[in-house]
Amino acid sequence: MMLLYKAWRESQARFLVGALALTGYYAFLVFYRPEVQYTLRAGLANISFAEYIELQVFGGTGKMLFVLLVIFLGLGGILRERAHRTAAFTLAPPVSRVKLVCAQIGVGLAELAMLAILPALLIPSLSGLVHQSYPVAEGLQYGILRFICGAEIFAISFLSSVILRWEYTAPVACFMALGLQVRVSTWGPLRPYSLSLLRAMDGRWDWFAPSSQIHEPLPWLALTITVLTAAVLFTAAAGITQRQNL
Repeated sequence: MMLLYKAWRESQARFLVGALALTGYYAFLVFYRPEVQYTLRAGLANISFAEYIELQVFGGTGKMLFVLLVIFLGLGGILRERAHRTAAFTLAPPVSRVKLVCAQIGVGLAELAMLAILPALLIPSLSGLVHQSYPVAEGLQYGILRFICGAEIFAISFLSSVILRWEYTAPVACFMALGLQVRVSTWGPLRPYSLSLLRAMDGRWDWFAPSSQIHEPLPWLALTITVLTAAVLFTAAAGITQRQNL
């Protein structure tokens, strides 16, 4: 429990800032829908409220804001603590490095789950205030997609911070790795597996889908591959931390 509490104390600022940023963004989109649609009127003038939410919250800027927050949520690892001169304190208790890493990963995934499910909790409530409605069930589907795809992004970010010493190199490396992942997923033989994290996250696992709406059952094969990839990255991060000379 102490390890989990320590991991929470280290990441709570990033999590709380992220939760507040998402809450503010969702409230702005709901309360200022006419202004947003007028500003982005090309293709948005005649869409329904549900389509507007799916495009602006679960796709587009809303998706990229979530991805950005997940990347910074994944910054951790003992090497980063060494740069802040707190590694000696962290390694002082008689606890293995693997347990330290597992605590950071566990707390990070719990925080990720809360950020992923936030739209399903907030959007229906906020919609009622402007006399609109959005189905909770569909928000939960998007939440599942965000959590699973976000887990791999979190794993990439965490592994980058375990390997790279400097403060801002890990986020940059994560952005580059994420871009490479998207490019590789477009390769012909891999395209049918819907492995693009950024496309699957907003419901476009069908490569030719015109919008970010969920019209089919979730792509469980692709999501399973994503979960296994994240597990491999977390295992690699734990193994590297165990062997690092700190």
